[in-house]
Amino acid sequence: MEKQKRKIVIVDDERIITDTLKMLLSLEFSDEICTFNSPVEALEFIQHNGADVVLSDFLMPQMNGIEFLTQVKKIVPYTCMIMLTGYADKENAIKAINEIGIHRYIEKPWSNTDLILAVRNGFERTELINKLTLEQEMNKLRDDFIATLTHDLRTPLLAAIQTLKFFLDGTLGELNDKQKQFLDTMLTSNKDMLGLVNALLEVYKYESGQLVLCKDKFLLNTLLTQCVEELKPLADNKKVSIEYDEAAIEIFADKQELRRVVSNLLGNAINHTQAGDKITISAKVAEDNVLVSVEDTGVGIPQEDIPNMFRRFSQGTKSKRSTGTGLGLYLSRQIIEAHQGKISLKSELGKGSIFTFELPLGVALNV
Repeated sequence: MEKQKRKIVIVDDERIITDTLKMLLSLEFSDEICTFNSPVEALEFIQHNGADVVLSDFLMPQMNGIEFLTQVKKIVPYTCMIMLTGYADKENAIKAINEIGIHRYIEKPWSNTDLILAVRNGFERTELINKLTLEQEMNKLRDDFIATLTHDLRTPLLAAIQTLKFFLDGTLGELNDKQKQFLDTMLTSNKDMLGLVNALLEVYKYESGQLVLCKDKFLLNTLLTQCVEELKPLADNKKVSIEYDEAAIEIFADKQELRRVVSNLLGNAINHTQAGDKITISAKVAEDNVLVSVEDTGVGIPQEDIPNMFRRFSQGTKSKRSTGTGLGLYLSRQIIEAHQGKISLKSELGKGSIFTFELPLGVALNV
């Protein structure tokens, strides 16, 4: 498929100038070069055909260069604009750079080398901006699609989960053991899917700035106790012990969102430790921050894989440390950063890992 030609629009009220510029640029570029001696006619052309680079004189009878390029910017916001000026118009050219964002100005009589370089740079600039703009639009469409999809998926999943619960609790009649086992597996799968959908929705809300933190004062050790109690059955089943610090630290934060972070870190620690291993949760105030750490004596993580742990959809390591969605740690990072904090990881293969998040001391006080 033939590549579409780029467009250079040249505007000057003197035909000899536009003809000279067209001849010069035709020798250097195989693009479409359109010349106009009327800025009004040039605007009409750009309105219907666009432009990649626009060269404009400053002094023209119908409108000056600043007025013309201001209109151009409204029509094609990302095109590269270059102004040709006389020596006495340098101040106006600088004004155009500041007010409407022209790429640069070139004084008459111009240097052919400088002019060609300016146009070449202009093409590169326009192509880069258009590429970035397209990527942003595609990312927005993708995120909007994910948000709509995840929102629409929640309703049927919740309905399926509730129906399965009705079967399993006997509301819809008695079941034999084989049927219960089959339906219990289905229930677990639907719950896992709902967890993924909810995580995707949360990620979208954080990335789009739609989620507002609901901050309040609460004791951090109370939150840690709640998280430990919720996950203790999982730890007991794996014969993993959990020790946690009950130091009373009052914190001003979104309790529900921080609970999500602690539960995720604690759940990961349990999943990646063996029977007889130990997990330690600690909270302390150090210098200007409050630090919460979850330390395990599990399998550990290779050093080269640590930078990937907090990336979206990352499974963490090349050896696929988990079968999770790859969203838990990414979402945890989003939550902590939304609190103006940061989260980090230290790990050593065969010895375990320490996940630590810290929040500014301005949101935490000893009581």
